[in-house]
Amino acid sequence: MEFVDERIAMLEREYRRQKREEAKAEEERLHGAEEESIVPEITLEEMLEAVREGSVTLPNGKTHVFETRIYFEDRIPMVLIRNFYTGVKEDTGVAIFVNHDQNASQILTVSDKKLENVSIGKWKKQLVNSMKMSGTYAQVIKEIVLENLDYLIYRTPTGKGWTYNLIFRIRYGSNRVVGNYNCFEKDKDTYGLLLEALVLRLNELLSEPLREAVKGE
Repeated sequence: MEFVDERIAMLEREYRRQKREEAKAEEERLHGAEEESIVPEITLEEMLEAVREGSVTLPNGKTHVFETRIYFEDRIPMVLIRNFYTGVKEDTGVAIFVNHDQNASQILTVSDKKLENVSIGKWKKQLVNSMKMSGTYAQVIKEIVLENLDYLIYRTPTGKGWTYNLIFRIRYGSNRVVGNYNCFEKDKDTYGLLLEALVLRLNELLSEPLREAVKGE
């Protein structure tokens, strides 16, 4: 009887050992699959450098080429994605570019009056409060002051999901031009990053030496 008990105990130990090995093998298999499915990330600086060079290939394999167009009396150099938009409107006071398939957009607007000269902190509060008054929630996640423009990045809910928004005010010329670029938050690490790089490039082009280079485009 003692022999039988020992035999049963040995079989139970072997059974548990096999189960542990199977579980470990399955974990390693899944971990390997996860590593294979991970899309390599691209940094903001890498994205900006790609915009400067004229084209970028996103981690998902899509390649986009850029072009610069000049708008309004202030001759604002707007950097756009070539052959990307499904809806375009260009007028004396507005430039709208929308990709309805990707749910991404770039908009420049000329205000009726000069933008209020307030700090970016106060501007942030004004944005949050105005969205709240209109019944919409806005969470500002980034605020940046550059040489020629300031921008805020904020997220807000919609019926189709959270959106990722960049709003910027251009401190140049008439001080009347504002921009609003956005996409879905789920695309913030690709198209969101790309849109931010386009804003950074716009800021660079507003500097006199670079701006002169695009006047003829």
